[in-house]
Amino acid sequence: MVVSGASVNVPTVVAQALAAISLGLLAASGVAKLIDPAPTTGAMKAAGLPASRPISYALGTIETATALTAFVAGGPALVIASGLYLGFALFTFSAVRKRIPVQSCGCFGREDTPPNYIHVVYNITASIALVAVYALSRTPVDWSLPASEVALYVSFAVTGVVASYLVMNRLPQILASRRTG
Repeated sequence: MVVSGASVNVPTVVAQALAAISLGLLAASGVAKLIDPAPTTGAMKAAGLPASRPISYALGTIETATALTAFVAGGPALVIASGLYLGFALFTFSAVRKRIPVQSCGCFGREDTPPNYIHVVYNITASIALVAVYALSRTPVDWSLPASEVALYVSFAVTGVVASYLVMNRLPQILASRRTG
């Protein structure tokens, strides 16, 4: 595909977009843990993992720093972010599969975001996208583009973060209310 005289590889652009959205969500999740570590601490305790406020704060700090570094510079931070998402996928899958009584997976610092299979699929997809972008030796955002295009792309990523949050947290509530109502 050719756009404005430049060759565009659609799979690469899709991977970059998914990576940018995933990193935005990872940063938001990290900030939520820094603001209120209690849901993460509770989720980790319920799953039988080592848990404390300092551990939750550390996880929030790692998530936020990794996401920001990967978003701006790419490189090995993309692999670290991918590993975080794989860890979240395993935690969430285990919590759903074992029916661990967790009101929140702890990702957004809220009590009404229980782990579900939508989280698992999202986490795996995010991990794959991040590794793909790393393998392509790219950053999630092509900072060499004109400022207006970078701004449009970042706006798209922010919109994707909001949409991802809604899909992972509100869609299960809607589906549950339809089953019971």
